[in-house]
Amino acid sequence: MVEQFLAESRRLSEALGAVEAAAFTDLRVRRAAPNERDVMPEVDGWGTPTDVYFGEGVLERYNAQELQQLIMAGLQECYEVLDDRRREAARAAAPELDPDSWFGAKPAVSGEDELS
Repeated sequence: MVEQFLAESRRLSEALGAVEAAAFTDLRVRRAAPNERDVMPEVDGWGTPTDVYFGEGVLERYNAQELQQLIMAGLQECYEVLDDRRREAARAAAPELDPDSWFGAKPAVSGEDELS
């Protein structure tokens, strides 16, 4: 009985470690700014900005304030898809675990309650 508990505990610990690595530490999300495809910020699974990619000529076309606005718009795009990317990565890393147990249940989209 104790051996079974320890084996299950190790299995769960390994699965949670795989989820943390896949859905947070190793995850990268890149999205372009909506109005400028050549400005593409990147965030990790924790939501921390890790890089910004600029296409050719971008730094010459925009001043600092405009670049800041484009980067922030691109970051907003990253954050909008980050939760879904985390869930996908967690599901791939540990299919036996329910992503809701790690991230919580996804909020209902407006109008879904009316269908129930």
